[in-house]
Amino acid sequence: MLVRVLVIGMTFIPAVFAISGAARAETNTLTCLLEHAGSEFRGTCEVPCSVNALAIDIDGPNPKKACDSPLRSVQATLHETDGGNWLGTMQGKFPEDPTRFELVMSGGSKLSVAKTPFGWFSLQSVQRENETLRLAIAANNQLPPTQDDIRIIQRANALLSDEKVWNREDNRACSANPQKWSLFCALQQATQEISGGVHYRQPAFQMVREVLNEVGGNRLDKHRLMDYNNHPDTTLAEVHSLLNTAQARLEKRLR
Repeated sequence: MLVRVLVIGMTFIPAVFAISGAARAETNTLTCLLEHAGSEFRGTCEVPCSVNALAIDIDGPNPKKACDSPLRSVQATLHETDGGNWLGTMQGKFPEDPTRFELVMSGGSKLSVAKTPFGWFSLQSVQRENETLRLAIAANNQLPPTQDDIRIIQRANALLSDEKVWNREDNRACSANPQKWSLFCALQQATQEISGGVHYRQPAFQMVREVLNEVGGNRLDKHRLMDYNNHPDTTLAEVHSLLNTAQARLEKRLR
């Protein structure tokens, strides 16, 4: 029997970061085991508690959301696309979360990227042996932004130009060519225009959420962007300030 083994990026680098104010460190690795079935690979991924809780920021785990529950198993699929990349689905935290799951393979010194419903992380390793595909994703911190993320924030700010085009009753269902934009839908539209697709965990989205964690206070609940946008105390000036702060932080990281 012919056994074919393909190993990509098998350099394992421990992703351990100290947590501010805590006398411990966390390591979050998201692993997947998929079996070939028809035109794709299907199986499950094991998601660490902090990753599932959306508690991983660009700087690492958010200590305010620390948790130690068992790994959560989620369903996932992948199929290989042109250029050696992979595209498929993965269950997110909530049933209504988009399931787009993408592996962007890079050569040389560039990182390969796993774009998951829980965030964009460094793809630590891909191992394909016969009909089995194994993944290890270093999920201890979100990947840093690119210039596209700056343009996304700028475009979202432009879409929310004045009160007449601001939708104060967001339901996270973004229609094509709307007359008004919510914060969430403006970011989604901007991401579509700039990146050619929508990932809810794009670094631009994630930075806005990180700023919201600081300024949102009791205006936030299950869906931060929607909750803040719809809260009666939120003003458009505050929405602009939120986006401007997120942009400034992204620019600082790029520098």
